[in-house]
Amino acid sequence: MSKFLTSRLAWNDYQVILAVARHGSLSKAAEALGSSHPTLFRRIRDIEAGLGTTLFERSRQGYQPTAAATELLALAEEFDQRLRDLERDAGLGSAGRLTLATTEVLMPRIVPPLLTRCRRDLPDITINLQIGESLANVRQREADIALRSGGEPDGELIGRVICNIEVAVYAPAGWPNVSEENLHEQAWVTVDESLGHLASSKWLEAEGLMWRAVVRCSSTLAVCRLLEEGLGVGILPCHLGDANPRLRRVSPLLTDFRSQLWLLTPRQLRGVPKVSATVECLTAGLREMKDLFEGRRA
Repeated sequence: MSKFLTSRLAWNDYQVILAVARHGSLSKAAEALGSSHPTLFRRIRDIEAGLGTTLFERSRQGYQPTAAATELLALAEEFDQRLRDLERDAGLGSAGRLTLATTEVLMPRIVPPLLTRCRRDLPDITINLQIGESLANVRQREADIALRSGGEPDGELIGRVICNIEVAVYAPAGWPNVSEENLHEQAWVTVDESLGHLASSKWLEAEGLMWRAVVRCSSTLAVCRLLEEGLGVGILPCHLGDANPRLRRVSPLLTDFRSQLWLLTPRQLRGVPKVSATVECLTAGLREMKDLFEGRRA
């Protein structure tokens, strides 16, 4: 595709192409852009007509970029990244705001007091909170800071380990006769195949405990809620189980399933004042919760 053709495009045309490619759906891309499906459909059609080429193949799986779109997408990604860099370096458009990405399982007990602390100590910074499992939003710099469990980050991210995250088996507080010795006799609430990569999930399979599951679900937080209601026993991180008066720990710490709590940022944001200040504030709050994460508050 010639530079003459691509020079016909305005920046908002690149934004449209990039949004459709990232989301693979006109509806989702329109939502991300604050537009509508019909409007975005017309925009794509007009852009393709102006360039004289097809940019997306339409199928039941969604919108897939064609080979002709490859060069445009590379330019769009470059422009998008440069604009984000300029905004952060100049303090334009996002002054006083940053995005914190975290996971669902940290929401009930961990994130609310952290945000209260940040509000008190950093009143000029507004935090946009994103909940999800993927690190893609941090790598693409749609988030400034990520708080999550895991291992050593890749080269695009830098971070610090806050503490270990310990797990154990928990039972409803009203089940007095459950102990480590009779766990194989209990009804279980477990995660499903979507979390089969977890070491705890593999252990449940190896021990034959998946066969005793009365409910399987795709969320650790859901496991916790179901245990509260008395459906069975299950494996939880200690920061969920020990802080819940409706549950009690019925096993030692399962140290083979230990993970680490990380605070991560994109490498390019090293030294940005508002990011550094927020990381330090979050770190101080999290270290006060270290005993909860590491299972010393049973």
